[in-house]
Amino acid sequence: MVIISFMDNRKLAIFHAVATLNSFSQAAEQLHIAQSAVSVAIKKLEDELGLMLFDRNERRIRLTVEGKRLLTHASIIQKQFFEAEQDMAALHNLTAGRVSFSTTAMMGSHYFPERISEFKTHHPDIDFRVINEGTEGVLELLESGEVDMGVVNNNNIDASLEAIPLCDEPIVVCVAEDHPLAKLKTISEELYCQQRLVLYRQNYYLRQLTIALHLHHQRSPNIAMETDLLGMIIQLVRTGEGVTLGLRITAESESGIVGIAFEKEKILSLSMAWPKKRQLSVANQAFISFLKKQ
Repeated sequence: MVIISFMDNRKLAIFHAVATLNSFSQAAEQLHIAQSAVSVAIKKLEDELGLMLFDRNERRIRLTVEGKRLLTHASIIQKQFFEAEQDMAALHNLTAGRVSFSTTAMMGSHYFPERISEFKTHHPDIDFRVINEGTEGVLELLESGEVDMGVVNNNNIDASLEAIPLCDEPIVVCVAEDHPLAKLKTISEELYCQQRLVLYRQNYYLRQLTIALHLHHQRSPNIAMETDLLGMIIQLVRTGEGVTLGLRITAESESGIVGIAFEKEKILSLSMAWPKKRQLSVANQAFISFLKKQ
């Protein structure tokens, strides 16, 4: 079996030009090379294939049966090379590409939309793929390569990750605006642990913090509902079914919700992280640069 290597694409391109123009001289002129170089390239290609591609017995060259077969493939290959070059140029110039990352529902709903919208005013052709996951679970997605980047708790950033800081958000107790606690300016850990709760599932930091606070104060959590759906959590809190922990940005963004700070302030520091061993795409690099400026 004869295999045409990647480096032989130059000879294939020369063959394609000669075959479509039916002329060695016109092909040389189009490709800006000497006619002798065209002849040598075609002869080498025929030798490599062990086939005659052109009938040179007449005054005007014409393709052999084998040459016509190769032209069919060469046309497809040259089109694919051209499209590949155009696609790579588009990626380099950020007129194509995709940003892929994972984030929590709260950050996805209240932090990133404005930033993504602003980024896309400068790069409208860049697509986004955003996966909802807790700050704990995102580490697994990064390791598996399911996402390129992810929002993580700063406490989880180890030597294998590169990261840029995003925000330091106060953690607040989210209650309905007509809840008996809504008038408080601050709340103690113990009082929070006495409340009926609406919680995220296991791999969310805010849930882990809730469980840790209950263990510290030797109380069993009174869980009314567990769900990954932020909209459901907010609605259940809004209707008084329970309270939840959230970021201040969430409490300030949702109508009918009041955020009460803890007496002992609690801050969640978040960063966008990615594995050092993995090279980010041009689009991802551009988004990181944009976030740094924010």
